Formats: sequence, C-alpha cells, structure tokens
Amino acid sequence: MTSLTELVERTARCFARYENLGAAPAVLAAVSGGVDSTVLAVVLARLAAAGRLPGPLVLAHVDHRQHEFSSHAGEHVARLSRQLGAGYLLRQLQDVAPHASEDELRQRRYAALQELAVECDAGFVVTAHHADDDVETVLFRLLRGTGVRGLAGIPEHRALGPRLHLLRPFLEVRRSQLEQLAGQERLPVFDDPTNRDTRYARNALRHELIPELRAKVGSSNLDASLFALARTAKATAALLDAQARRILTQRGRQANAWRATVDLRGLGTDDRVFLREALTQLDARLRAPEPGSSPAVLERVLDELWLGRCGQRVHGLGAGALLYERTREGLLIVDPARAGPPPDHSIPLALGGLVAFGVTEWQVGAVPHSEPPLDPSPSAAGPLRALLDPERVPPPWFLRTRRSGDRLTPLGLDREVELRRYQQSQHVPRFDRDRLPVVVDSCDRVLWAPGATLSARAALRPTTSVCIELNVQTR
Repeated sequence: MTSLTELVERTARCFARYENLGAAPAVLAAVSGGVDSTVLAVVLARLAAAGRLPGPLVLAHVDHRQHEFSSHAGEHVARLSRQLGAGYLLRQLQDVAPHASEDELRQRRYAALQELAVECDAGFVVTAHHADDDVETVLFRLLRGTGVRGLAGIPEHRALGPRLHLLRPFLEVRRSQLEQLAGQERLPVFDDPTNRDTRYARNALRHELIPELRAKVGSSNLDASLFALARTAKATAALLDAQARRILTQRGRQANAWRATVDLRGLGTDDRVFLREALTQLDARLRAPEPGSSPAVLERVLDELWLGRCGQRVHGLGAGALLYERTREGLLIVDPARAGPPPDHSIPLALGGLVAFGVTEWQVGAVPHSEPPLDPSPSAAGPLRALLDPERVPPPWFLRTRRSGDRLTPLGLDREVELRRYQQSQHVPRFDRDRLPVVVDSCDRVLWAPGATLSARAALRPTTSVCIELNVQTR
C-alpha cells in the first residue's frame, strides 16, 4: 500500500528530475474530478504548501460537454481548488459533436490545456496517468499495431513547447492504490458517466477485454508481461533516441522551421533503424504543431531514396506534407507549402551587407576585400561561396532566378554551356534550381550560379587585387 506521504515524495522526485528544463514557473494540474486526478490535486497542493513546487498551483478542468452533467464536474473541481487553496481555470470545448472520438477529445483536451498553461504562465502540465493506464495503453497499441515507441507505453515526460512540459508522476502507481488513498482521506470525487461508456474503445478495453484476459491468464501474469514488455521497449526506445540524436547532431542541419538536410555519406545498412528514428524526429520538428508523417511515408523514403539517384523524390500525402529529395550528400527535407515563392524580378545586390532574396530562405552577402582572402579555401568554403573580380565585371550586379536560355562558360571549361543542364550535372537539388539566386551583371549575363559554378569571365586573375566575396546562406 502506497501512503499519501510516499506519493508526495514520489511526485517531488519527478519534478526534481526535470527542474533544469527552463520551464515557466506555475504548475497546471489537469483535473477531471475523478479519483486519480483528485488524488493528484491533493498531492500537488501539499507540495505547494511546503514550497516544493517551482511556482503556484492551478487546477485546470476541460469540459468536453459529452453528457448532460458535464458542467457538474467543473463545479466540483472549482470547489476542490478552493479547499486546497489553488487557482482554478475552466475551458469548455466548443463545437464538439456528441460521442466524439477518443482521439478528437484527447487532441482537443491537450490543446485546451496548452492554452490554459499559457494563460497562467505554467511551465508544467501534470496529469494523473497511472500504471493501469500504462498497461491499457500498451495493450491498446499492441492490438492496433505499433512500433517500439508505442510499446514503451506512456512517457513520464513530454515537451509541449519551449517552456512547457507534460509530467506524469503516478505511472508506477496502481489505480487500486489511488482508490484506497481517496477512500482513506475521504476525498470528494466526481463520477463521470462517460468513463463507463463502452462505445469508446479504451473503456471497452478497460471494462471488458482486460478483465476477461486477467480471468484467463491471471491478473499478475498479464500485468507483469505487459509491464516487462513496456520496460524493454522503453530501453530500446532510449537507445534509438540516443543514436538518432547522434545522427542529427553530426549529420543533420535544420536551416529554418521548414527546411533541413541529412548527410547520408558513410551510413550503412546497420544504421537504417537509427536513421529512421532520426527522420521521424526531424519530420516531427518540421511539421509541428501538426502530426508527423505516417510511418509508411518514412519507410518509402528509406526504401527509395537511401540508394536512389540524385533528384529522386518522395512526397507525403495531404496538406502540409513534406517533400523528401535525394541529393548528392543525402536528403533534403522541405515543406513546400511554407516555402515562399522566389521574386519574379531582379534585385540589386548591395555591397557590404546581406540582401534577402525575396521571401525565400536565401540571402546573399557581398563583402569587398582589398586583396583575395586565402582562408577558407574554395573546397572548404563550398559551392555557396565565390570570389569575383569587379574589374573584369564591374558592378552593379543583380539577383534573380534562373531563366530559360541562361548560358555561361563555367570556370575550368573553355566552352559555353546551358545553365540548366550544368546545374543538373553539378547535382544542385531540384527543389533549389529555380529558387537559388543567380548573380547577373547589368547586361543580365550570368556571373555566378550558387551551388553550380562561377563564370570564367568573373574569376580572379593572378593580377587581381580588389575582389568581392559572395556568400549565399539560408535564413
């Protein structure tokens, strides 16, 4: 039997594990009024009274409006907050259909809790999920089909935003223990009738399938097996997460909120499972706050693009779907819907600063030098940096997109070529060919195509003194 004091200490240790997250001060407890969340409210109130919470305690109730007595639950939580000396916030969901799906209600509930957290400057949203919820979640996901992360069950911590975190301190506490504590402390609770409605899959699992399974295989056997499965999956998920973060740290680059790259060079087939997890995490970042791409899309990316040819693509389905393109180095991942269109006119290139190329992700820096810089070398600088001789091609220079018929003589060649074909030969990503700024002179002749080549007539000579360094970078 877990005592209330033990539960208070368990919850305090949970907060201590995440005290360095830089979260906002207040603590928002999600309280439905049932046994589990009422015990949570009492535990958090004791911590608040002892000065062991990072900030003030606020009880939050989200009214789903799924039955005629739903407002009574909010009134119950309001009374509880007054008894405990905590703050209280209520959010009634609007435009929710009767008998809305569990997924819809859950998404709406968490969205409401995040809004309320912002309202009271909370850094932690705390819920009363317990060990039985974890068992149900593992079994539910197992029946639906899931991966290692799904089998790991409910996580104790999840980031909801830069300064907002979700905590679940009761995950190792059984529902029966919470019920006994509520009875011993004579805590007032609200019995939500929707918790017994077996039209909801989770309720059917809780009240029908799990009791039947326990009767067949034994309660301790079923629970022990599912707990063991969850522990093994959690350990495996932790390993996947660590290796995925290593790949993203060493090989990934997120240029902005909707564009990223991953270098695949040197990765072998043994790295596939870790790369898949890295892509899952990166995909979720780029699609946030929307759900990430489906597992089927990411499997297609690995199957078709890992060993695919440059320019080959996989595009997800639906609004906001990400585009994956195979490049010479690896993968380019973008959200085309958030990529601003390139300008349809020429932009003067001013010297000495950065010039934005319309609303695209690109900007160009132009820095004059009294003599050609020796560092970095051309190979170290990469294809998005060039040195031009302003005496051979006097400014003004302009930025524009590639146009049909553009030609130039690339540095190192003795013949003129079509820019479009040369960009392809230099493996400039398809997504970038019509978006990268091209530098032209006052006669609209191409001087430099970033990522591809510098025109031979703009290149430095042995006698060049003053030069202009151009850099193209994402913003």
